[in-house]
Amino acid sequence: MMEWKISDQDIQTVEELLLPHGAHFPEDAKKVICCWHSTDVAACPGSGKTTVLLAKLKLLADRMPLEKGAGICVLSHTNVAVDEIKKRLSGYSDRLLSYPNYIGTIQSFIDRFVTMPYLRNIFGMNVQVIDSLTYAQFVLNKMEHNARYRKLNYVTRNNFRTGSQFSERINHTQSLYIRDDGALCIRKQTRPLAGAGKPSTEQYRELVLDLLKNEGIIQYQDTYAYARAAIDELPTEYTNLFSSRFRYVFIDEYQDCNYIQRQVINSLFASEKCAVFKIGDSDQAIYNSAEDTTSDWIPQPDFLPIMTSCRFNQEIADVICKLKKDGKNIITLAGKTGIKPILFVFSPEKIDKVMDEFISTLDRYEIYDNNGIYKAIGARKKENSAGLKIGSYWSDFDGSTKKKSECSYWALVDEISKSLLAGKLYRAEQVVCRLLCRIFHYIPIKNSASGKDYTVATMKKAINEKYSEQYRQWIYEMSQIQKIDRYSVDQIIRQKINEIGRINNQSQADIFANLPELFLRDDEGANPVDMPEKNVLIEPIRGRKIVFDTIHGVKGETHDATLYLETDMQGASDLNRILPYFGVGRCQSSNLYDYSRKLAYVGMSRPKKLLCVAMQAKTYEKSRGVFDADWEIVDLRD
Repeated sequence: MMEWKISDQDIQTVEELLLPHGAHFPEDAKKVICCWHSTDVAACPGSGKTTVLLAKLKLLADRMPLEKGAGICVLSHTNVAVDEIKKRLSGYSDRLLSYPNYIGTIQSFIDRFVTMPYLRNIFGMNVQVIDSLTYAQFVLNKMEHNARYRKLNYVTRNNFRTGSQFSERINHTQSLYIRDDGALCIRKQTRPLAGAGKPSTEQYRELVLDLLKNEGIIQYQDTYAYARAAIDELPTEYTNLFSSRFRYVFIDEYQDCNYIQRQVINSLFASEKCAVFKIGDSDQAIYNSAEDTTSDWIPQPDFLPIMTSCRFNQEIADVICKLKKDGKNIITLAGKTGIKPILFVFSPEKIDKVMDEFISTLDRYEIYDNNGIYKAIGARKKENSAGLKIGSYWSDFDGSTKKKSECSYWALVDEISKSLLAGKLYRAEQVVCRLLCRIFHYIPIKNSASGKDYTVATMKKAINEKYSEQYRQWIYEMSQIQKIDRYSVDQIIRQKINEIGRINNQSQADIFANLPELFLRDDEGANPVDMPEKNVLIEPIRGRKIVFDTIHGVKGETHDATLYLETDMQGASDLNRILPYFGVGRCQSSNLYDYSRKLAYVGMSRPKKLLCVAMQAKTYEKSRGVFDADWEIVDLRD
């Protein structure tokens, strides 16, 4: 592999292109930019690692085409790399985003290059849909309506205990899996639903294979299992192929790769044959649950650190460094600003003072700006259990998932309504296609070309060929609605669906009369068009806007100010479990303690200007004096 010589002029060029006027890369970032052999990169919060990656991509673009027609590969968990290239490297985007390069998600890469060819060539299976939600809907439908799966249906129904809410049962169905020992399990539960070889376990195996063979449907998690099987059959061939095709490989947010993802990636790219850069922060690995026993990614001993942060002040850095597993210092470009992190100490009867004090503190330091981002975050959102949770601090907090189940008719209607209100007709059209797929599945109307259920892609083709007139009229009528709400949209949908039903010789006068009750149930019972923005507190006098969210929900974000809320998990609070990292008591060697540490590290590293933490008095009393030096203490018990 060629070791590129990066000159001072090269560095200056990318600084002028990517950084604010007059700004420079810190020395640790420059070392990463100038490195062209395989290495792990450990980047602290706010280190600008995305900008460092863009700098390397720009320098590679200047040197294309690469030797022997090789390309570069950039993998992440989202398409943020593609978006950033288009936005900040627009002059180089055509070069970087075209063959022989690949820039996209880990999921799409594995599906395209490993799983799909394996299933197609080895088993003759043509996968139509890779989607856990669609998969779960089909599994649930077959369990409930096919007597072959009655034992599986009985076992899952008794275990889920979720009543009749369609969305809840769909979510639980997505969690079903076959463990390595052959037992049927549900994620985050230690006890299996059924052992290896039991009738319900074998019925689940049969159902999954049936969906794949006959419907072409597979869930995301299974694609990696098939990828692993493919590589195990031809390990050398896969490694040689991808290590020669891609000369430089970048995997962003590598700490968020689970165990099987890391296995697959390591098998495809040999670090001695191509330059592999694994970029991440092991202290931010929060997507595996506290119950997960697989080990986190640990950078190799010769890793390159980026420990200079351009996000927060040194006062915040000194606090969150105590939560780092390696204890390495973070140096900030802002230096000390004189604003210490603030600890709000409250008793149970004074918990309602926390939000008022946070807002007052923003005013006291003159931090609040209408265009700024101010969030109150916590680890636990579950509403139907005892102990502290986000909703304890603000009763209007909605702990439901941000994205409603797309399996619900009314959820899709609401999404169409919101798209129309926002003037995004193209978005409304996409949702209409998804809705048609769901309804056609239940009627049923099959794809005449394949005899299978419609996918969004085949539905769009069918619309152009068979339903163009009805569809155009449908979209036109929706665009002309005077008062856009779920009920007016629903009226048009029902009319057009029945028209399509008559075209397909459906005998019933009303298609909807024969759709499953669970699909049509309205669990929300409110018009979202008329609902206020969820989880937003607006202080009535001064108009201060505070957004409530979970720690998982804000990972990757930057706030002007953050309020970290103490919450309870499994018999103790998250802040109580991190006290040993601040010098109070002994740290227990349990996954839950380490999980709490990582949650606190992620949550407390979000703000640019001000970090506040709400702590119970009983937690504070265990640590009296420990926080006095580095924190401003505000006692709300008085």
